[in-house]
Amino acid sequence: MRLYEHEGKTLFRKAGIRVPDGQVIDIDTVPSLIEDSTWPKIIKAQVLKGGRGKEGAISVAENKRELSSKIKSLLSTTIFSEEVNCVLVEEKLSIEKEFFLSVTYKNDLPAIIFSRHGGVDVEELSRKKPSTVVIESIDIQTGLESKHAHKILALAGIKSGVEELTDIMLKLYKCFFTNDALIAEINPLVLTTGGQYVAVDSKIELDDEALFRQKTLTLPDRRDFARKTTQLEMLALKNDQMDTRGAAGRMFYEIPGGNIIVLASGGGTSSEALDSLYMHGGHPAIFTEYSGNPTAEKVKGLTKIALKYPGNICGIWIVGGRANFTDIYETLVNGILNGIREIEGFDRRIPIVIRRAGLRDMEAFSSLRLIRKNEKYNIFLRGMETSISDSAQLLIHHINNYKKMMRKAPNGNAHE
Repeated sequence: MRLYEHEGKTLFRKAGIRVPDGQVIDIDTVPSLIEDSTWPKIIKAQVLKGGRGKEGAISVAENKRELSSKIKSLLSTTIFSEEVNCVLVEEKLSIEKEFFLSVTYKNDLPAIIFSRHGGVDVEELSRKKPSTVVIESIDIQTGLESKHAHKILALAGIKSGVEELTDIMLKLYKCFFTNDALIAEINPLVLTTGGQYVAVDSKIELDDEALFRQKTLTLPDRRDFARKTTQLEMLALKNDQMDTRGAAGRMFYEIPGGNIIVLASGGGTSSEALDSLYMHGGHPAIFTEYSGNPTAEKVKGLTKIALKYPGNICGIWIVGGRANFTDIYETLVNGILNGIREIEGFDRRIPIVIRRAGLRDMEAFSSLRLIRKNEKYNIFLRGMETSISDSAQLLIHHINNYKKMMRKAPNGNAHE
């Protein structure tokens, strides 16, 4: 989960790292802007993607009138396909120097990245001037110690402010681990003309797998950088958090205008499946994944959530490679098919194309053939001998047949 700048700064503040004085303003609080004689002000649109400055999402206001006008202007814009719902207004600092400081993982170890050049793209800087960027792995057992921080600063050529920068580095490292972050970055970390070190910006991304431990964090769910989480996406995430056995809903996207439910398994297979589906003219309405041997109950819950999609569903595609330890019988029969069975009024003529293989797959396929025969579900079974692309093509073929049948006899019986 990536945090907005103001959320990251809240964590910095709790860690004892100085941030600029400021306030978050949305459309409802614009009219009641507090009086403040300290000008100018920095206005920053709150979006999740970096590089917003080049998109005109950061501006300066010299007075309250200008501040109000610029805030209202930003709140009506879209940056990187993301609607701006709030802005951060802060004091404009007088800056003497800028630095870059980050804690992240490199080669599965925590690492400190530091540069005496801040406010720039550090990856670009490391390519052009690698000697100006210091990257130091940290022993996870001992953690970051003052002597190691001193070494990092010395390698970066820092001769003044060593103790202050060491203190901030130690606090950021603690913030990183306390909040189960994947990255905690300050860019720029500035030295003001008044002699204070201040985190002017924040970039924090938390580990989704560890959010259950973060009891004190009250952050709204968000799925990507372009829009708010939908109700179905939130339900799917809660379904996944039912227990820790496998994943079923951690990745779930509701796509307006689609008509196919895609229940995929396996990261690489999932990507290939989506490409194949679009290539053959298919339009997913729900794309979700289940993997890691989730319980049948979790998979059933995920299926029922997916089938709450408000549009017309014309096909269901259950697609994956050969599972190494996911129980195919449990996930297909006791999970997905039992979930479909519990949907009142489900149209059994809707084609259900299954392309799966793995543990207990023959047992699952045998059971599904009986369900198809006895309960008249329109199920089509394929194993690894059928490519993902051919499976997608098969799905589209049966969806087209289903649509023709619906146009001719909407209340007729399904034909396999």
